[in-house]
Amino acid sequence: MNGMATSTFFSLIFLAMACSSPDGRLMDLGHPDREFEEMLDIPITEQPPPPMEGAKVEETPSEKIIRRGGIDFRSRDLEEDYRKLKNLLPTFQAFAENENKSASVHQKAYNLTIRVPSEQFDTLMSAISGLAFRLDNRYSNREDITGNYYDLQSRIKNKKALEERYLELLKQATNVKDMLEIERALNEIRTEIDRMEGRFVVLGNQVALSTLHVYLYENLSPGLTPVLDEGVGQSILLALTKGWQGFVLFLLWLVRIWPFLIIGGVAVFFWRRRRQRVKGNSPSQ
Repeated sequence: MNGMATSTFFSLIFLAMACSSPDGRLMDLGHPDREFEEMLDIPITEQPPPPMEGAKVEETPSEKIIRRGGIDFRSRDLEEDYRKLKNLLPTFQAFAENENKSASVHQKAYNLTIRVPSEQFDTLMSAISGLAFRLDNRYSNREDITGNYYDLQSRIKNKKALEERYLELLKQATNVKDMLEIERALNEIRTEIDRMEGRFVVLGNQVALSTLHVYLYENLSPGLTPVLDEGVGQSILLALTKGWQGFVLFLLWLVRIWPFLIIGGVAVFFWRRRRQRVKGNSPSQ
């Protein structure tokens, strides 16, 4: 039995040597198309490439956390608090990704989306909260994407290894049909790699820079419940201020319409005078 196994082993070695070309490739055995199709029949799997000699053992991956949060607060002086907020951002290496200002009869406000390095997220939130006259809402959340992050990284690495294998096959192609098949497969793999790399960049950016939404506003008129909203003393002072402002606005309105007041007064004077004349000339009953 052992002799038979030994004979078979040497027969296989001899056959491989006989079918090999001088450069080490297998010689054409009369079915080139079938042989190349078998070479193309590579399953697109996610198997990792074999480890390189001398490669270092990968360390335990670090956590990848996406931080998001928001602050809504009322301001007594909107423009001043907005200026202070913008001055805070460079201190924490943060920046306003976008911002919007709105105004109505009763309220004006700023709405900002701020990006800040993850390690500065909590301290920036505390600093902005300190600007509030009244803090309405403050929230934050953490999303752990460690598994997804490293899984996507591994998939990109495997796809690139598969791309290299197809590039090697393309160099060995001897006819147009085989070249077109390989190029089609390469285009599909490259599209997948580009898509995954784009997603990987987005994830990395979200991990490195946290997102903070800030909404600050100032009321321009008392609410429906001024005592609860401002306190008794503040409400009385605000009512006096608003009353004086209303009186001044009324005087300004009178100044604007003074020509019409004069014309109206003259018209009423002549109308009453005419009426008295008509009464005086009418026959007595």
